Amino acid sequence: MVSGQQIKVNFIALQKIIDELRVAIDDFEGYTTDFRSNTRDRLKTFNSDFISKVDGLLDNMNNDVNQDLVKQMEEIHQAGVALLKGMKEVDEELGAAIGDEGS
Repeated sequence: MVSGQQIKVNFIALQKIIDELRVAIDDFEGYTTDFRSNTRDRLKTFNSDFISKVDGLLDNMNNDVNQDLVKQMEEIHQAGVALLKGMKEVDEELGAAIGDEGS
């Protein structure tokens, strides 16, 4: 490692990205739930064997794809939150150590 190099971390930008991910997760989760329930409500008026298959498809889409994707996005979000917290703690510790050396 070359001495004298600096690591610059923009905590505000990182927090903004983490917040945007949280909003995206909430939007995606709400969209999939709303889509399923709204579609089901609209299908209730139809009398067809096909409707039960569409209803089953909606369940399958939710159970297989959406839940796994939401879980993965939640894990990424939690890792980002933990990373930001750890970086802030290290920054504060280093700032305190540098401050003590200067006195």
